[in-house]
Amino acid sequence: MARPDYDILIVGGGPGGIASLLWCHSLGMRGLLLERASELGGQMLVMYHRIIDYPGLVSRNGHELRDHFVSHMRELGLDCRLNSGVGRVDFNTMQITIGDAGETLGCRALIIATGARRRRLGVPGEDEFTGRGVSFSATGDHPLFAGREVVVIGGGDSAIENCLILARVCPRVTLVHRSDRLRARDEWIQQAIEHPRISIVMNAGLKAIGGDAGVTHVIIEDYRTGEQRTIPAGGVFIRIGMAPNTEFLKGEIALDDEGYMLCDSRQRTSLPMVYAVGDVSRPVCKSVATAVGHGALAAKAIAEALRAS
Repeated sequence: MARPDYDILIVGGGPGGIASLLWCHSLGMRGLLLERASELGGQMLVMYHRIIDYPGLVSRNGHELRDHFVSHMRELGLDCRLNSGVGRVDFNTMQITIGDAGETLGCRALIIATGARRRRLGVPGEDEFTGRGVSFSATGDHPLFAGREVVVIGGGDSAIENCLILARVCPRVTLVHRSDRLRARDEWIQQAIEHPRISIVMNAGLKAIGGDAGVTHVIIEDYRTGEQRTIPAGGVFIRIGMAPNTEFLKGEIALDDEGYMLCDSRQRTSLPMVYAVGDVSRPVCKSVATAVGHGALAAKAIAEALRAS
C-alpha cells in the first residue's frame, strides 16, 4: 500500500488547528494544515478587544495574537495551505478532496478544527457596521461602548450576561428577544428585570441597523402587531448563539443535536483516527487557550496511536 501523503491532515486554521500543527511537528509527524480562508486565524480575526487571558501574550486584539501564532509557524517552517476548502472527506480511505479542482490528499490521521461561527441575523447593516458599532461580545468590548445607549439581541444566558456587563458602563441597555420567554438562568433574568438601566422588549425582532460612521439607531418589529419602531443606539450586541462549521460532516460522523462533533477527553471522535479540536467540539470554555490545549491533546493521542499501529 502506498504511503499516505501525510501523517496528519488538519482542517482549519484557527488556534486549535495551528496548535495541532505545532505539536505535530514537535512529535516528529508529517503534517499539513488546510485553511479555506485567505489567512489564518479563525475566530481570532473577529476578536477586536484587548486579549489579556492568553498566558504570556497580552495582545491589543485577536489579529495581534494571531500574528504571534503565524510567526511561530514560520520560524519552524511549518506547512499550511490557504484558500484550500475541503470539498469531501472519504473516511474509509482517509483522503480529502480539496475545493472544486478535485485534488486529493491522503493521511493516517485527521484533525477537524473548523471551529464555530457566531450566528448572524442577516439584517441590513449587520455586516456594514461590524467592528463599527456591531459587536458579538460585551465581555471584552464593553469599555468601547461606555456612555452609549446600546441594544442586545437574544434571550439566553449570553444575552442576559451581556446586558448586565453593559449596564455597568452604559446609561441604557435594551434587550430585544423574539419570543415571550427568556431562556437564561432565573437569577440572571431577575437581575436584568430589576436593573434600572436595562429594559426588555419581548416578542420583537431586529429588522435593520442604521448609522453613518458608526451605529446610530436600530429598527425593531413587534411580532404581535407588526409595528416597527426606531430605537436610538450607539451599539448593537448580537448574542443569538453559535453554529459549528460541520455541514460537510453530516451523515459521516457522530454529531450532537446542534451539529457539534462528539469526542472523548482525548479529542477522539466516533471514527478511528479522526479527532476534533477547538470550538467544533463544543468545549465547556470557548477560548483560544482551550483550543490550543485541544490541539496538543489530539496530536499526542495520534502520535501514540501511530506508534502502536
